[in-house]
Order: sequence, then C-alpha cells, then structure tokens
Amino acid sequence: MRVHKANQMYRTHLEDYSVAWQEYFQMRREDGILEVRMHTGGDSAKWSLELHRAFIPAFADIGHDPENECVIFSGSGDAFLASMDPAGWVRYEFDKPYDFEKGYDFWYADQVHEPMSLLNLEIPVIAAINGPFFIHQELALLNDLVICSESTTMSDGHYTGMGIVPGDGVQTVFRELLGPIRARHFLLTGQTLTAEDMLAAGVVGEVVPDDQLLNRAWELARTVFMARARSHRRMTRALLVQPWRELLTKELPTGMAMECWATHGYWPMADEKSYDMETLTKEDS
Repeated sequence: MRVHKANQMYRTHLEDYSVAWQEYFQMRREDGILEVRMHTGGDSAKWSLELHRAFIPAFADIGHDPENECVIFSGSGDAFLASMDPAGWVRYEFDKPYDFEKGYDFWYADQVHEPMSLLNLEIPVIAAINGPFFIHQELALLNDLVICSESTTMSDGHYTGMGIVPGDGVQTVFRELLGPIRARHFLLTGQTLTAEDMLAAGVVGEVVPDDQLLNRAWELARTVFMARARSHRRMTRALLVQPWRELLTKELPTGMAMECWATHGYWPMADEKSYDMETLTKEDS
C-alpha cells in the first residue's frame, strides 16, 4: 500500500485506481493517453447509483495522476448510456416512498459535483460516444472534442420518461448547444436525435463509422493534443472549459434543488414502469 508523505505532492497511480474502479470503468494508457470506458459487467453501461457515485472519485484519481496527458472517454458494447439498472436502485430502496435523504444524499449531493469531476480535469478530454444515450448527456457533451458513432441516437429520459424535472444540468447544456427553443422542444417532447441530427445541430463534431470510433479518438488525441506542448494543450483546455464551469456553478444547484423538490409530488422509482427506461425511450421516440 502506498503511503502519502506530507512533503510530497499528492498523486495517484494507474495501477492502483484502474483496479479500484474496474467494476465501472475499463482503463488503458499509452503514451500519456488514457482510454476510459464505462461498462456494466463488461458490456454497455447501465445507469446505477454505484456508477453515478463512482464518477466523482474515479475522475479525481485520473486528475491526480501526472502521467495522464489526455483522456478518451467512451463506453463499452453498442450503447453509451441507454438503459437503467433497476435492481441496483432497488438495493438502495428507491422503490420505497420518497424521503429527504434520497433527494439530498443521492441526487443533490452527487449531481452538483459529477459534471465538475470532468471539468476539473486539467488535461483535454475526447468524448467518443459509442451508441445511444438518454441520460447524463453532459458526461459526453462537456468535453473538448466530441465524436460519435453512426449508430448513436440521443434523447432525454427526465421529463417524458421518468416524469421528473430535467434539472441536473441538461437544462443548461442543451440550451447552450441547441438554443433555447430547440432545447425546450427536445427536453419536453422526448424527441430523439440521430447522429446526423446531432452533427447538423452542432452537438457533435464528427460522425464516425461504428468500427472506427475509438481509432479516430486515438488519432485525434495524438494529432490535436499530444502534438502540442504540454503547457499549450493544458492552458487551451482551461480556457475552453471555463464557460461551462461558470454556467454550471451558477445554474446546476438550483436545477437540482427543483428536480429534488418536485419528486415529493411524484416519485417515479415507486412506479414499476419507470424502471424499463430502455422501452420508455423507444416509445417516446
């Protein structure tokens, strides 16, 4: 076990945190480029409380490792984030009546920090969206370069799927990316956007054939970022993510407070049909 000394700068090591978080993230590094892929049991990630909570400490570990110079963030299997893990939510009794602890300890306390776990990184991040995603789109869309596979579709499962307020940051992210009118339409109607729709709207920078997605991400990492001086890529990253940091610092806590408060009127997890999010998002489209 490594022991931290007070007179040394705190740092982490890939061989430690890649094992600590291997249940949720698969990691490999080459030439300073760290590939991080979400997964559930080695396949496409299912959104669970455990994965939700793992983001904050896992990306803190990534950020404290000075050997990481660029991150490629993607998913496993054929979907980026397209289904829930209902059994996991039941384990934490989210199928029971709503109470303050659920609203604060799980929703509010986590989500006001989760987007910042990415934005606090001092190194550039490339998002490689490997298929459909319907929730926590900010995990992909807040990054420096955003590419997606041809099979990618995007919808939002808050308002039309689970029936809760879309206040966890999507209200800010989609207003900025789509414009206020299109963002409201997207969030309130359950609209599904294809990869080409997202490219036309400026949500992603490139659409890549499914089997070439990660190769393209690695190519971008090497040519766009690693070809530049360390100080240049880091300072450029700091400059370009600052508007997101300011907006989310200002708007995310209020949005999350409203989302949590409204669930006192309707608590979707107590409704069995809310667990089948994959079916609901298909119906909404």
